[in-house]
Amino acid sequence: MDNYVVSARKYRPTSFDDVIGQDHVTTTLKNAIENKKVAQSLLFCGPRGVGKTTCARIVAKMVNNLEWNDPLKNNNDLNIYELDAASNNSVDDIRNLIEQVRYAPQSGTFKVYIIDEVHMLSNAAFNAFLKTLEEPPSYAIFILATTEKNKVIPTILSRCQIHDFNRIEIDDIKNRLKKISKLEGVSTEDDALHIIAQKSDGALRDALSILDLMITYSTEKKITYENVIQNLNILDYDYFFKITDFILKNDSSSCFLILDEILKLGFESKHFITGLAEHFRNLLLCKDESVSKLIEVSDGIQTKYSKQSEQISNEIIFNTLDILNSFDINYNLSSNKRLHAEIVIAKLCRLKKKKQVVSKDTPEKKVKNSENKKEDNNNSTQNKKEEAPDKSEINVNAPPPKKTIAKSSPDLNSILNEEVKEEVKGKDEKINSIVNEKNQNLDKKNLKSFLDEYIKIKNISNSKLSVLNKEFTIDKNEISIKLGSDLENEIFEDLKNDLLIKIKGHFKNQEIKFKISIDKKKKSKKLYTGKEKFDFLMKNNKEIKNLKNQFNLDYEF
Repeated sequence: MDNYVVSARKYRPTSFDDVIGQDHVTTTLKNAIENKKVAQSLLFCGPRGVGKTTCARIVAKMVNNLEWNDPLKNNNDLNIYELDAASNNSVDDIRNLIEQVRYAPQSGTFKVYIIDEVHMLSNAAFNAFLKTLEEPPSYAIFILATTEKNKVIPTILSRCQIHDFNRIEIDDIKNRLKKISKLEGVSTEDDALHIIAQKSDGALRDALSILDLMITYSTEKKITYENVIQNLNILDYDYFFKITDFILKNDSSSCFLILDEILKLGFESKHFITGLAEHFRNLLLCKDESVSKLIEVSDGIQTKYSKQSEQISNEIIFNTLDILNSFDINYNLSSNKRLHAEIVIAKLCRLKKKKQVVSKDTPEKKVKNSENKKEDNNNSTQNKKEEAPDKSEINVNAPPPKKTIAKSSPDLNSILNEEVKEEVKGKDEKINSIVNEKNQNLDKKNLKSFLDEYIKIKNISNSKLSVLNKEFTIDKNEISIKLGSDLENEIFEDLKNDLLIKIKGHFKNQEIKFKISIDKKKKSKKLYTGKEKFDFLMKNNKEIKNLKNQFNLDYEF
């Protein structure tokens, strides 16, 4: 069996033109080499799999004018030394490296030392490396590579020319995967490559590893979208589109069945709900063409998002995201994860119902309905007058006709809404009755009696009741109240506007205003240690100190 080489090594770039997604770094390095202004200490920082070691090897090749196009043999040159700092992180390892630096290259111009994962060096190793890194021989170039720049000590950073590598864009990764697939003789679908690129999280090496996996999995040398989501255990977008349609139709039963199907596939409920939140985020972005490019999906999925976003309002999307965010926060606190997810779905299915109930009671529709009823009544009275029979034809002894009443089945939502309306209407009438009383003077007694009635009518909670029972002082048109904490101030702020309106109406005085002051009591310091207790006693009674000195006593018992 031939030796198999993974795509990440087989197709490793051998020139800056093949490096993707790092134009700002490759352009700088290329110009530096052409102008012979390469720094002797370089630091390459960035996420995994974005080309740090690859660029380091290309720099080593170009400064020595080496000509090789085989990526599997690019580290066999005697002038290129690679050190893995993850396993060689001691002072002795750095001393051996410094010992090698003393010898000039036997061939070529420069000796290039590539130290990978440099953040793994110990502090002692870093300190031992400082002098050589700052003033290396003229023929030595150090290239340090790290994924965690924050762990490199500042004295090392100040001695290096730093190049920050970025995550590679999804489209760039997809195009590279498409190119490599053609070289391997494998046909691919765009949606499949897009999922692989998205799963790699900006790392080309990870994307190539997944591509190798999918080539091995696909027996017919064809990578399809279904094979990718099945092999990588990714939740299909279709589930989110389906459940969104059912949410808009208020069909909670179908939503529960989809959730059950997803759980049987091995996904956790949190994975599904967070994916649904991402789905609604994408729907929101589709509302504006200027930000729709932030959705990292293929063109086919993008079209589906645009179509579904037209069927849903911004208000429902915002409310849905709020519910899903609270689910994510409270997920770990729930003992029954599935029930928690089902409750969230049930809430989402009621969003559109609530909106419809509110829209039925708008004042404009009430006016229109009342006008339509008046027109119907007028038309009916006119018809009755026209169709009224002659008095001579009426039988006087005939019993009066029975009135027919059309019965209709009661609606639960309408009954509940009517009860709430009657309750609110009753409270408003009671408060208005207080307001409509004869004009009273603003004094402490009248204000107290008004507050007592206000508390009874409004059904004030205990927390608000404790604030209203505080002592109010009156100075002309200013009502002063002293509160004991910031919490009481927040509670009173909720009451203040409504209470002030009612007081102004009751006393027929629009110049009344509140003056709030917060009197925070200073907490007395508690005494814990024996020394603190002794100092407190000595402060109040100086004879104790004399007694201690006279008998050579100690405050520790």
